[in-house]
Amino acid sequence: MNTQILLKPSAKLANFSLTVLIEETEGKYQAIVLGLPDCKAEGNTREEAITNISSILGDRLEKAELISLEIQQPKPDVPGLTVFMEQETEGNYHAMVLGLPDCKAQGNTREEALANISRVLGDRLEKSELIYLEIKPPKPDNPWMKLAGKYKDDPQFDDMLEDIQALRRERDAEAEHPWMKFSGMYKDNPLFDEVVACIEADRRQVDEDMEAYYQELDAELEVK
Repeated sequence: MNTQILLKPSAKLANFSLTVLIEETEGKYQAIVLGLPDCKAEGNTREEAITNISSILGDRLEKAELISLEIQQPKPDVPGLTVFMEQETEGNYHAMVLGLPDCKAQGNTREEALANISRVLGDRLEKSELIYLEIKPPKPDNPWMKLAGKYKDDPQFDDMLEDIQALRRERDAEAEHPWMKFSGMYKDNPLFDEVVACIEADRRQVDEDMEAYYQELDAELEVK
């Protein structure tokens, strides 16, 4: 596999992002920087763990830098990698590829450490490749599935299902016509017929008044 590694020259990055894994165990929260397993912190809350890991990482990066590595392979869209460069002592630089903790190198100078880590990574990629992997979140389980088959041997299951369906039909009918909920409500009221007759009389009177009103309007228009 033809692999070329290009170093993107960069000073210490002012803005960058790293991925932190937050885990809750036994009432406490643990934060670990992915690619830097020794860079971790704890907290009683999620926010406290994030604050603590941010402080630790900030101190760590005061004497270190992140450098981009661009991988050129025949296959397009190859992910890039990031090198964590740290000066441990005077004349001793340590370089590690984030996400590949066993892919590391040293040098007496920054440039020598970069050249060494590029060579180590190049050898590693001769027999491997980098790909993007899209992780799709799992679909949530249907909450009703936990009840599936629970009542299949219940002798009253069919009756219960019938009642549910009847209630469902009743609710659907009420939703389709809002007046359906009053259906039969007053059928046994001795004054029901009298109330209906009054309502009908009022309705007829309103219709007559409206008809007379429109006739007057028509007459005024004809005069004009």
